Amino acid sequence: MTSPSQYPFVSHPCYSETRHNLWARIHLPVARNCNVKCIFCDHSVGSSCHTSKPGYSKSIMDPKEAIARTFFEIEKNPRLKIVAISGPGEPLANEQTFTTLEGIRNQNNELNFCLSTNGVLLEDAALKLKELGVKSISVSMSAIFPETAAQVYEWARIDGEILRGQKMGKTIILKQLAGIERTVALGITVKVNTILMPNINTEDIEYLSKQIVDSGASLHNIVPLILCGNTQKLRPPTKEELYMARRIASENIPQFTHCKQCRSDVVGIPGSDRIL
Repeated sequence: MTSPSQYPFVSHPCYSETRHNLWARIHLPVARNCNVKCIFCDHSVGSSCHTSKPGYSKSIMDPKEAIARTFFEIEKNPRLKIVAISGPGEPLANEQTFTTLEGIRNQNNELNFCLSTNGVLLEDAALKLKELGVKSISVSMSAIFPETAAQVYEWARIDGEILRGQKMGKTIILKQLAGIERTVALGITVKVNTILMPNINTEDIEYLSKQIVDSGASLHNIVPLILCGNTQKLRPPTKEELYMARRIASENIPQFTHCKQCRSDVVGIPGSDRIL
């Protein structure tokens, strides 16, 4: 397990508790397709440049463009040391993700690679990610009970089949936990991102935090729901509800509380970054 005094818990803005000496990161929007439809995502591309939300991008870059843009940005900012792919679709469901990382790695062996994923394909992809030098992975996981997952996800494409309902929910959860366990076993640090949705997954938080730490996750990031997609009839959590969820989960796993819920096409340090 990675020491708290080592990267990514030092310098990575999405893992470090201290906000000093942070490295900049770049999110490359090369992953168009997604294998899971979450209720809070509308798979939007070309969205407003004023929209700040995970999974949003004004456009899709092809790998060649993304590689060139990475080194262009590095020339301008020597503290840009982290390359991440977080969407706007599911990175592991797009071959462009691997092509981009391979192209960058062939030119620079020092950059730190990071990835965000829903975790469904993670177990099978973990070894390849390790070989590419990925050091940290964020797994989006907002349910631990199948009945909850059936409300969080509308459908999932798994092994060529479209699943829905509690069968889908159970399958996603088992694959996410197996993916975390496999990834951690390979020496990659895992953080779990959870979107807090009142009246849907509040009761999952305690059990979810126990399961992810048992699977090897090192950090938990609970963030509020941003109304989008098919969540317009829901509401975001209050500050008190978010605080309580984090406090409950903190009994089992350290909590990250600096998340800015970044887009998939930004560069810099969260909170002071810019859209590509």
